[in-house]
Amino acid sequence: MTKHSRDEAYRLKDSDAHRKYYDSWSSSYDRDFAVRSGYIYPEELVQRFFTRADPEDDPILDIGCGTGLVGLAFAGRGKTVDGMDISTGMLAEARRSCAYRDLIEVDLTDPSTIPARRYGGLVSCGTFTIGHLGPVAFESALQLARPGALCAIGINQLHYENERFGSSIESLVDKGRIFAFSIHVVPVYKDVEEPDAPINQSNVAMFRTAFE
Repeated sequence: MTKHSRDEAYRLKDSDAHRKYYDSWSSSYDRDFAVRSGYIYPEELVQRFFTRADPEDDPILDIGCGTGLVGLAFAGRGKTVDGMDISTGMLAEARRSCAYRDLIEVDLTDPSTIPARRYGGLVSCGTFTIGHLGPVAFESALQLARPGALCAIGINQLHYENERFGSSIESLVDKGRIFAFSIHVVPVYKDVEEPDAPINQSNVAMFRTAFE
């Protein structure tokens, strides 16, 4: 029996709990979770990003990079990728992957930690999910994108429904903050029971940020 689990992570309540939990899970996360669960979400998200990517959509920020699985999925594809995460333990594992130009410790629920950087692309996989970040943090993340940046933000389908991401994103469209918005459903796991269940799928929100 492993010490950590997805379901336990879904019950975390605040930033401090997330930081401590993922720090303690970081060294065994890939083995205990990603490999055992057939976690194909990172590759699926990156493939979706490249269906709309242009050469100008660079550098890219991986929001909630964890151990670096999204960064590795970008390897060899001609993009510069930085990673950010709340957990120093996860960032240390991501550094070992050698998949990132730079790694930054950021808590999107605390605006004072958000760096004054602007990226040509934003991606996220597994961070906007049950017990984790919601629509407010989603909107905060947009300040890290430069005008016209391509964004592919994965949101667990059940979380998307429960937290009413749809209405929040619709408001951003109506305000002219984002455009060319679309949703693409991707699987999170390979060979899982009930693959079509909302908890096992992700809504990848794809859009570009407004030109200022």
